[in-house]
Amino acid sequence: MHFHRYRSRLWAATTAAAAACLAVTTLTAPAANAEPADNPAWGKELPPTDAPTSRAYDLIVENSDKGYAPRGGECSKEVHARYWAYGPDGKVYPTWHPPKDPSGCTFGHEHGDDPRQSELFSAVDWPTFGYTAEVQRDSSPEYSHRHEDHVGHKVMVVNNDPVREGDDGTSVFPPTNGRILATCDVLLKFHQGTHSADAFTNNVHELIYNNRCTGSNNGQTTEARYTALIPLGRPGGFGGTDCPGPFLGAGFKQVGTAEPADSPSDTKSLGRLITDASCVQAIREGKTHFEPLTGTYVPFGDTDLHEFWFADVTVSTSQLNFNIAPLFYVLNPSRYFDSGKPGNIGRQVDLCYDVNVQGQYCDQVRRQGGQRIAWDDVRSPFNGGLRQFRPGNFTVRNSGPTTVYTDVYGRNASTQPFEGSIKQYFSGNSSNPLYVRGTTKDWAANPSDRIHAPN
Repeated sequence: MHFHRYRSRLWAATTAAAAACLAVTTLTAPAANAEPADNPAWGKELPPTDAPTSRAYDLIVENSDKGYAPRGGECSKEVHARYWAYGPDGKVYPTWHPPKDPSGCTFGHEHGDDPRQSELFSAVDWPTFGYTAEVQRDSSPEYSHRHEDHVGHKVMVVNNDPVREGDDGTSVFPPTNGRILATCDVLLKFHQGTHSADAFTNNVHELIYNNRCTGSNNGQTTEARYTALIPLGRPGGFGGTDCPGPFLGAGFKQVGTAEPADSPSDTKSLGRLITDASCVQAIREGKTHFEPLTGTYVPFGDTDLHEFWFADVTVSTSQLNFNIAPLFYVLNPSRYFDSGKPGNIGRQVDLCYDVNVQGQYCDQVRRQGGQRIAWDDVRSPFNGGLRQFRPGNFTVRNSGPTTVYTDVYGRNASTQPFEGSIKQYFSGNSSNPLYVRGTTKDWAANPSDRIHAPN
């Protein structure tokens, strides 16, 4: 695939979708006790005082930079902590909540789509944020732990997504002709923080992936419910975007040591592609790049300060072949990499006060005038809310048991549970790989939700 051309066309598609917006899983690890009943008081009551809590839940209750720190006028920690669910291990986990509580207060961040909208929700229930990290914490030494921040957990729901013959994802817009091979229902949760330095070095991020595809001709169902800390590229650094290019994935910037230090590497995908200061310099200097949609050279601008996260995941045994190759694309992150700034973090919104940086986002900032807008101000358009989640390639071929156990990284598949394992589910046989399109949306588009970075 020619990714330099793919990026330009992908940008056009996501921009169009954004403009329109603006005018796995049943997982189990071996446990001695049965999973408790679901939480009927979701959003209304705190968990029982004797209920064991996960580290992910503790983080949102404690004072932690990875938890929830409400500002004046935002929902209290107590209100936020009412949104929880039991995990397969019987512990309490944070889960999806709306950007605004029914009482009227807002949380300042969003977690994407309401999972209850999914046709899979009745089967898979609430996503439990941080479950894989908890399994890892309970079964591995401390140096192998991974704890992700709360606001980065994002949910995507698509129902009846048509998969067309010949679609491999290289075109920006889904094909409108061609035989429909299947329709797919997808409910996934992915952790993608785009406000902190975390992803500069850390390549493993939690994915909860549920997908059920039904064939158009024979009605055959292919289904996967999968959760793991998936690697996206190599640990310790990241790849370059198409700004300044010359293409997606050019080069690798080594930054530091990943957390955990023994994080596995993904060498099949392009991994995490993050904007750095060289893109900012290209914008300031008025450098141009070829735009295939117009057939002309256009200058780089603030809409090129984006991030692409690619992955390629496989679970394989003598009887099972499961593969997905998703793309998680963020058009308006609040950060970029700059080794000359504290924590290596540059802020996109600060660039808008440089007359040499042009684009629709900075135009929006400049029109507001008055006091300089901070990176975490609700008025900043760089809040990480405009995303495209593509489930991408999907293959299941399984002639064995539907239940398989893996470690937290989705490796070492076994038909029997083992210490530190997660229960996965794979059913059916794909005659051909399916490409699932997913969705593009601005989840921070509603001004009354008052979404701001960190988000």
